[in-house]
Amino acid sequence: MLRRYILFFCVCFSLADIKIPATKRPKLVIDNDAGGDDAMAIFLAVLNEKHFDGPQLIGLTTVNGNTCEDNVYVNNQRILKVANRQDIPIYRGSKSSLVHTPDGGTYFGQDGLGDTGDVYTDLVPAKPTNAVQALIELSKTYKDELTVITLGSLTNVALAIKMDPDFLNRLDHLYVAAGHINDESNKDVEFNLYMDVEAYHVVVQNANVEKVTFFPFSQVMEHLNISREWREQVFGAIDSDIVRAQNKFERLAVEQSDRWQALDPAAIAVVVRPDLVTEYKYTKQDVGLCDTMRGIVRNDFVEKNKSTARLVYSVNEEQYKEFLLDVFSADKIK
Repeated sequence: MLRRYILFFCVCFSLADIKIPATKRPKLVIDNDAGGDDAMAIFLAVLNEKHFDGPQLIGLTTVNGNTCEDNVYVNNQRILKVANRQDIPIYRGSKSSLVHTPDGGTYFGQDGLGDTGDVYTDLVPAKPTNAVQALIELSKTYKDELTVITLGSLTNVALAIKMDPDFLNRLDHLYVAAGHINDESNKDVEFNLYMDVEAYHVVVQNANVEKVTFFPFSQVMEHLNISREWREQVFGAIDSDIVRAQNKFERLAVEQSDRWQALDPAAIAVVVRPDLVTEYKYTKQDVGLCDTMRGIVRNDFVEKNKSTARLVYSVNEEQYKEFLLDVFSADKIK
């Protein structure tokens, strides 16, 4: 019996000496053009990290798109102030596209966040490092751990690829929220792609299936075709400072349709909750650069081992809505 006790304490002592490495939390950078939908996406990432031990958001990079980059930068400051996460660094990025810079319009208002007129004080300035260099350096610091999610045009990421051809290989993954699945019934050009067609082309030409996933807006319109009523009366009724701010940021956009189809928060959702995806497809993808084909995406769906990228094809709408309610309700006023 004494021998058994001695053996037990020896085993316990030796186990206590073993250093079990802590599980590394995945790292996220969100490259965004800070319209109202980007705000919701950033809030989603922050709240999922806070309440559900989700991936760590370690940076925001700004790009021209829904509004000019100067506004995008201020909007990132405002979003982080509302979220009480001004510790997250902002890196300012491209003010124009690689070749041709279209007018982004005013879908989310002149300022990109609903033209609310609200004044925010004590905003934290951006880091001195520009967005492209920050993406490259963070990919080195967090080699094989960093996921980059683009919610706007791909200018910053395209420049990072051109400056450092090994950039994509160091990432854990790149998620691109842009484009459509174009065919005879859909020859529209999606907004994020339209804002820098050449940048999208750079990413497509350098993509590989183990590193890059595209989430086309056409698939949100088809599978996450949520009613404006749900957005306003169910989600919008959550009693929290963040949701009240989000309602203001999206107020102009929501009024323009009886449907609510938001690519950006859906993109964050499928990254942090991949089980929401009901089908992926694998593709060899290209995009037209000239004339009537400019911005039209061509997908050749093939087996994974013959593909260059993965594509989010469908998402479970009911589970997605439940996820949004769970995450945003976790932060409501008690």
